[in-house]
Amino acid sequence: MNDVFIEQIVLKKQDLKSTLKKMGIILAALLIPSAFLLIAILRFVFPVVLAISCWLAWILLKNQNIEFEYSYTNGELDVDKILGKRRREHVASVSVRRFDILAPFTTEFAKEFESKTIRTIHDVSPDAKSEKRWFARYTDDGGVETLLIFEPNDRMLAAMGRLIPRKFKGTLPELPQ
Repeated sequence: MNDVFIEQIVLKKQDLKSTLKKMGIILAALLIPSAFLLIAILRFVFPVVLAISCWLAWILLKNQNIEFEYSYTNGELDVDKILGKRRREHVASVSVRRFDILAPFTTEFAKEFESKTIRTIHDVSPDAKSEKRWFARYTDDGGVETLLIFEPNDRMLAAMGRLIPRKFKGTLPELPQ
């Protein structure tokens, strides 16, 4: 049997937007209970409101830590989003054979990923500025043109490239035997 199973987990890098979101959560967790201190009638509930706001802030901050899991099994690619190392959200499942193109996310292939027919975009790459990003364009089960932007490792790229050599653009990675 020549079963192929490759699993990869990538951590989403923190950018300015996510840092500002975290600062906003912390600020809200401090300001909301403080408002209860200013209103004399509500001062007695301050400890409860403070505890609840700190608990909610902790949960929201933890969910800002995002990982993406790519699982490649015998031609099937599954992508999940993991929030706070606890909650998993399914993003996409697709047979690699359905890809119209699999190529590096570079200006050379810009007309392929900037197509007006693309209705759904799944950006599951760790960093929007990374030079290691790849994209796959395909039509999903509902007939919707979809773009998947991700950052697979060399082993996963090699496995996908061997399966769909005509649709694979760019350089096929060489793996040590």
